[in-house]
Amino acid sequence: MNDPTDSKTVSIIQPAAEEYTRRTVTVDFLYLDNESCDRCMGTEDTLEAALERIEPVLDALDVGITVRDIHVSTLEAAEATQLAVSPTIRVNGRDIQPNYIESTCESCGDLCECEGDVDCRLWQYRGEEYSTAPVGLLVESLVQAIAPNGMQASESRESQAYQLSSNVRDFFEGSDSDESDCGCGC
Repeated sequence: MNDPTDSKTVSIIQPAAEEYTRRTVTVDFLYLDNESCDRCMGTEDTLEAALERIEPVLDALDVGITVRDIHVSTLEAAEATQLAVSPTIRVNGRDIQPNYIESTCESCGDLCECEGDVDCRLWQYRGEEYSTAPVGLLVESLVQAIAPNGMQASESRESQAYQLSSNVRDFFEGSDSDESDCGCGC
């Protein structure tokens, strides 16, 4: 079958026969800026570390992981991806920490010469708060997804209707051109 390379909605892959039966977990890493934002860059690094740590488990359970690195660069993209807070990690479509909190992100505030502060995700894990996703939180989330029972749905923000957060909207609003580096309209 030919790959419709001009299609944005269809992609054709040709896995080896031994890969066909392998279960695949999808990890989405969504972020506003992974070149200047310390939280986005740090979370990307801890995601890579977590993936390295669980590789033996993946091999033992014959599970593959596909990571989708998604730079959300416009308000339209934030709405299309249903990004509520940056950075976000989803495993099989579920935010690993749907009940998020935000705090002032100095590096994003420096990036945007906006009035007011820019808030990014503050991760919570085992009673502590972290500016980047802790490796332990990521490993636990990935192991839950690859284990036979998978991730259990809980009553949380994830099960509620999507609504763009005012912070993400504020980050993008006011930018009428694609020339702005940060997308915040400054």
